[in-house]
Amino acid sequence: MAADPLVQYLSKEKLAKLVQQTQQAMEKAAKELNFMEAARLRDEWQGLKKRLEELGRAPNS
Repeated sequence: MAADPLVQYLSKEKLAKLVQQTQQAMEKAAKELNFMEAARLRDEWQGLKKRLEELGRAPNS
């Protein structure tokens, strides 16, 4: 995610949906005991959440 430049251009709504989808995928991977994938998704999820918070603090948000 963090390396994906397209995330910078997503609307808050689309980014929020992507945060939710990534969290669900992370939880699914953990339930399936695929811990490497769950950890990768966790990192992606955290990056997406950080970007969403940054958008929330933007002056014209």
